[in-house]
Amino acid sequence: MNHYIIDFSTKKFKINCSFLLKTLFLIFFTFKNSFSFEINEVAEGFFVHFGQQEDSNPKNNGDIANIGFIVGSKSIAVIDTGGTPEIGKRLLKKIKETSNLPISHIIITHSHPDHFFGTEALVNKKVKIIGHEKLERALITNFEFYKNLQFNLIKQENIKKARLILPNQKVKIGKIKTINIGNREIEIKAWKSGHTDNDLSIYDKKTRFFWSENIFVERIPSIRASIKGWKSNLDETLKMDIDTIIPGHGPLKKKNQAIQPMMNYFDRLIKEVRKFHESGKTLKDAQNLAASKNKERWLLFDSYHGSNVTKTFTELEWE
Repeated sequence: MNHYIIDFSTKKFKINCSFLLKTLFLIFFTFKNSFSFEINEVAEGFFVHFGQQEDSNPKNNGDIANIGFIVGSKSIAVIDTGGTPEIGKRLLKKIKETSNLPISHIIITHSHPDHFFGTEALVNKKVKIIGHEKLERALITNFEFYKNLQFNLIKQENIKKARLILPNQKVKIGKIKTINIGNREIEIKAWKSGHTDNDLSIYDKKTRFFWSENIFVERIPSIRASIKGWKSNLDETLKMDIDTIIPGHGPLKKKNQAIQPMMNYFDRLIKEVRKFHESGKTLKDAQNLAASKNKERWLLFDSYHGSNVTKTFTELEWE
């Protein structure tokens, strides 16, 4: 067996090389797969873990979405479960540290992988999994693609073993489903196409806190379905009796503070893209010039603005 003799001052230490390598590997592996996972009580019984304002990568462990839970007197409702099975386990651990009440509901706000890949860690036969009426189709269609995408971005082996967990309760577009977790009513609404075609919002009547993936704070909104539909959804949200917004990405904000930057961006994008259509300019022209100044100072603007222009250009083409 190989050994090294290392001289520190006058003392000699005999180190088993094989043991040293194993120890170093264990330290590296533990460090690589450890990350801070904090839960904040933003209102009475309302807990949020704020994801990082980045795209998924190995360094942030795919922890980029806001997820959390609401505690009633009888049970707990979970809102989104994170971008990996490991995040789902971390969330479950925090729930157990917070309350000994059972999880009765898991609400999946939409079909993007940073919001639902942790579901398996929290689910059991009694839990009601609530989604938009179009969520199931989106999950079935995209799950294998998302699983490969998440693994390629994050490099965690357990992502390959993730199972698809489908909703067992659906909310129809424009309708509100009310659940009661014990002296606490929560309204869950299914919206028409905006960020995606399967977005849900959660309204806690006790605190007037409103959780919506249709709202991005500081991070540029990413249009995957309809800019006109999304803008209409925001108009409707502005009329609601809401105190504080919990966005899908970003920090808490009061209602107008959260929504107005998005409205400004969407209005400018629609206005400028329409001008390109009217003047007969091409999509390439629009991608280079339409709303190209980042007036709202969005994070990840360079990563997503071009695709937002493309989506808007296509949607407005047949007006």
